[in-house]
Amino acid sequence: MASPGPKTPSPSFPFRLRLPKAIRELHHATKDVLDGSWHQDDMERVSEIASDLAEACRMEGLREAAAMARSIASLMRVPPEQILPVEAPFREKIDELMSILKNTANELLNGTG
Repeated sequence: MASPGPKTPSPSFPFRLRLPKAIRELHHATKDVLDGSWHQDDMERVSEIASDLAEACRMEGLREAAAMARSIASLMRVPPEQILPVEAPFREKIDELMSILKNTANELLNGTG
């Protein structure tokens, strides 16, 4: 019988306290862009928030959450003029990544992740 893989250490208490606020901030910033701003400054802000969240998640051992946040950061670095022709799939991907990130955080905070 194969043994399960190594268990991810539990994230620190300060991280768990700040995670919901960080995800809310990322969600609101992302919503501003997707609701039509498409301003480079707004997209850079989302990328910065997502990059910071990805690094924090990585340091806490949350690889899946870090990957989702890193993906959002990368997508927000694409120039708006390149996104507009594929806006619908872009929106869907951002929504999908945010949903996975939120679910991962909920599992962590509820002790099921």
